[in-house]
Amino acid sequence: MKKLIAALSVIALGLPTAALATPERRIVNPGELMVLVPGLEELGYSRISTVEHCAGLTGAGNWMELVTDSEFEGMEACLIEHT
Repeated sequence: MKKLIAALSVIALGLPTAALATPERRIVNPGELMVLVPGLEELGYSRISTVEHCAGLTGAGNWMELVTDSEFEGMEACLIEHT
């Protein structure tokens, strides 16, 4: 019984470290066009594929003509998430 408790303790100690491990990130296309989203310039340049993806998720349609606060907030959150 003591061996079982000791083994479970060792496993439990190792779990947080394993859970915090981050997956390896790879840049798919390092030569891809980078753009600044109008109104969100403080975020810096983003890959065009990421910007178009975020525009689709937020329902903005054209990322160059964001209009509503929700479009700006959605784009900003999405771009930060993908940075």
